[in-house]
Amino acid sequence: MSEEIKIHELVLQTVNALERLGLAPHTVWGYYGYAYLPIVKFHAQHNMDIFDQAVMDAYAQVISKRFENGEISRHYYGDLKKAVERLTDFHETGRLEWTCRTRVSKFKLNEYYEELLQDFLASENFHCNTRGDIIWVTRKYLAYLQQDGHQSLESVCAKDISQFIHHCSQHMKPNSLRNITCYLKKLHLHWEKTGRLSIPYKGVLSFPIVRETKIFPPLSQEELNLVLAQIDVSTDMGKRNYAIILLGANTGLRAVDIVHLKLRDIDWRKNEIYVLQQKTGETLSLPLMPAVGEAVKDYILCGRPDSDSEYIFLRHRAPFQRLYDGVPIGDMFDSYQKKAGIERRPYDGKGFHSLRRMLGRDMTVAGIPVTTIAQVLGQNKTNSVRQYISLDSKHLKDCALDFCGIEVERGELLV
Repeated sequence: MSEEIKIHELVLQTVNALERLGLAPHTVWGYYGYAYLPIVKFHAQHNMDIFDQAVMDAYAQVISKRFENGEISRHYYGDLKKAVERLTDFHETGRLEWTCRTRVSKFKLNEYYEELLQDFLASENFHCNTRGDIIWVTRKYLAYLQQDGHQSLESVCAKDISQFIHHCSQHMKPNSLRNITCYLKKLHLHWEKTGRLSIPYKGVLSFPIVRETKIFPPLSQEELNLVLAQIDVSTDMGKRNYAIILLGANTGLRAVDIVHLKLRDIDWRKNEIYVLQQKTGETLSLPLMPAVGEAVKDYILCGRPDSDSEYIFLRHRAPFQRLYDGVPIGDMFDSYQKKAGIERRPYDGKGFHSLRRMLGRDMTVAGIPVTTIAQVLGQNKTNSVRQYISLDSKHLKDCALDFCGIEVERGELLV
């Protein structure tokens, strides 16, 4: 776009672009009135009738200050901030894309440590499943060093690593602590190879940490029936959610894999579904059971919004794009459990993933070979199926020993 444009004209073009994304006109022009016009007025107060980045920056500071002082709500502040971002993006690119704002890290780094972080991330092609955790651990560590007075790596020694691990142990569980030591090894190895820092870090980070192994319960069939009974399949959203939950229960697919399913991933003639697993990066072919296929078909034909998106499951509100990740599916499942009166506790393992454990348990109880279960669930190793064997209380009873030879006589005391 032209660098100089009337601020009011830019606002009109931006809200029109929002409408083209699929937002309802009354929603768009609601934004226009309470989120975009204040930007026009702020420009006028500074005697500017064209878009000016310095004025935008000043406005962003003003609304931030108002929020900190409690003058405006978090929700209103979010809308105002989003208006600033979209207006700036449209000025720079001439278009808008619907994106979800990523969470800003609470670990603030100076320029020196920020460069170290980016250099480390660029040093290796980290897997998408661990990259976020590696960034979090590295930021936490560098922020700790910075707060402890180390403005560079020159003064860092092995004792600082030990103190950081001790600091983390005060508020983190063994599993998380083990991940931290693993990622710090990678970080310090990179620093050693690049000549940034060479200290005896291996001994400090090599002490054994035993992982906690929890056996989470699967969802029972009765609980699943209660959840399904809460869904109003006469609505578009109900059709979508019903199909998603049936998919999870009958195929064991993870929420993130259901989110990424595309229309071309279903072979309706063969009744098969093809999945590229986000966790392993490997493809998986699964049978599409008749009831599940009918639910998915009903959503696609009668409930799915009119959209040229290649993904099967879309937002039920405009803009009609695919779900961002598996979190909305988990939240949706939780809400139906609440309606069904199913009691939940934090970290009780009975979220959407419990459908996967339910399928694994049921196949184990049915006597299906471990190799087949691993194949159906997309597990690379059969060892991963052991958790489902431990849920098979029916066959585990066969392994229990009786008291033959160690009977306790009446009146005999055990010492």
